[in-house]
Amino acid sequence: MNVRQLESFQAVMNTGSLTAAAGVLGVSQPAISQLIAQLERSCGFLLFTRAGTRMRPTREAEVLFAEVQRMFIGVGRVANVAKALRDQTWGALSVASFPVLTRRVLPSIVTQFCVERPDVKFSIESMRSRSLIDAVATQQVDLGFSVLPGDRPEVESTHVCTLRAVCIIPNGHRLARRKLVRAKDLDKEPFVALGPQDHSRFMIDKIFEEADVERLIQIEVGQSETACAFVANGVGVAVVDPISVYNNLGAQFSVCAFEPRLEFDLSLIRSKNARPFALIETFSAYACEQILKLKDEAIDTLHR
Repeated sequence: MNVRQLESFQAVMNTGSLTAAAGVLGVSQPAISQLIAQLERSCGFLLFTRAGTRMRPTREAEVLFAEVQRMFIGVGRVANVAKALRDQTWGALSVASFPVLTRRVLPSIVTQFCVERPDVKFSIESMRSRSLIDAVATQQVDLGFSVLPGDRPEVESTHVCTLRAVCIIPNGHRLARRKLVRAKDLDKEPFVALGPQDHSRFMIDKIFEEADVERLIQIEVGQSETACAFVANGVGVAVVDPISVYNNLGAQFSVCAFEPRLEFDLSLIRSKNARPFALIETFSAYACEQILKLKDEAIDTLHR
């Protein structure tokens, strides 16, 4: 038996007539009759008896029809999945990024991406850049956004954008109305520092050492968002990445440009050994585009 015979059988079962089945399939009535006869010979039993122009199925035909229906439903499902894969509206992605990007940026990006792709499933992981690179290299996640370039041979890094550090000042502070704060302006100022585990700590310390500026560091924190919270409480000032202050509604601090210029490179990390998957390519391009837009928005806000 072949697909054409089974399609003809299904059409006759559904319509009860050779003529009607021929109309459904767009072929001649003799062609349908011949295909049914061929199927009966292949099965070795009668499928229909005639009652005038009607075709009455045998009990064997009814049993066979149930299996044929399941088969065509399965084929339909396969076709639907193939179409969804082609249209990139079905699949699963795992994405990792450093904590502040995970909390402040990725939710809006993933949400908007899923608006027209409700059958795409996401797994989002928050991890520091070093761990993130290892996770991509071992294919525990499909892709990651890191402030460190991929330094393992199993991964490739694509530069997304460069982020310029900002200085955050408690509201009411003498420097709060400044558009630009320089390192020398912070001499003897209470300062909320990032801990040594943060890759930017060394760069920030170096800037103040070269400027011969003494900061009063009473508090060290593990993440830049925590630094923002302490600054909002008036504990001191801080130098952080711009993502930490993006869309920080109700923040009790001012955001100022900072000099000397301190920059962080944001990279997209992908595995070199992963099997091709078009959905990964599409989401990567979309996420990078949205991050660039958010960066521009943050810059515009800073310059208002």
